[in-house]
Amino acid sequence: MIKYSRFFGGFLAAAAFAGLASAQMEVGGTRHPVLTEVELADGNTTHFVVGDGAWGEVLAEMGVMRGEDRSRDREIAEQLYNSRDVIPAAYLFEAARRYASFDPDQAVYVFFLARARTLYDALRCLDSTATNAVPIVSDMAGGDVAAYMNISDDGAAFGNVTRMQAALDRLQETGEAFTGEFTPWWVCSASDSVFIAASNEAPMPENEWLKPRDVWPGAQRAVEQNIERNRALLAVTLGTRELANGDE
Repeated sequence: MIKYSRFFGGFLAAAAFAGLASAQMEVGGTRHPVLTEVELADGNTTHFVVGDGAWGEVLAEMGVMRGEDRSRDREIAEQLYNSRDVIPAAYLFEAARRYASFDPDQAVYVFFLARARTLYDALRCLDSTATNAVPIVSDMAGGDVAAYMNISDDGAAFGNVTRMQAALDRLQETGEAFTGEFTPWWVCSASDSVFIAASNEAPMPENEWLKPRDVWPGAQRAVEQNIERNRALLAVTLGTRELANGDE
């Protein structure tokens, strides 16, 4: 069941859910998903899950933020980062995109933080299809951040490797990947099972969308292992290039 598309513009004309950050609620509990029909920029229509700060509402709010003038990059980036524990992790990708215009080191760190938190949230969802949302929201950081994460063989890219390694070291040291307080519902509602429930206008008790809390440590370990694997890969890349430079 396909529910995602490259839709910004047309979607926002149909639905703009301002102030979603203020919609924070308990982590678990019963949710009431519904479908909303959205007209896309190409004239076609699709459906998104909304309700209780769901996936469709998060995407709409991100679209609103992306439309803000780039002269506000510093203001918006810092506002989002300072609120990082009480907003959906997805919003941090927008913070990273805007940090890239004036603080590349922070941009890369916030990108990795956003991705780790999004993955942690998705891994706590009962329906594993929620993880399909991870690359979708990651891509919203766009080329702004990607420019500082390119590891092709040139001098600037060598600096990018050290920048990414420092960001992952910081993420591991701070443990910030797991300090967010916002409910995982925002990404769980991107799953197939929630879409079906919304189609049937059926409420979802906590045990139908969120894994039991006693298995959350397993999700945390999976994210920690992902961070460590990326650190190890960067360390190998950095070591190889330093060795090559030493032979010149």
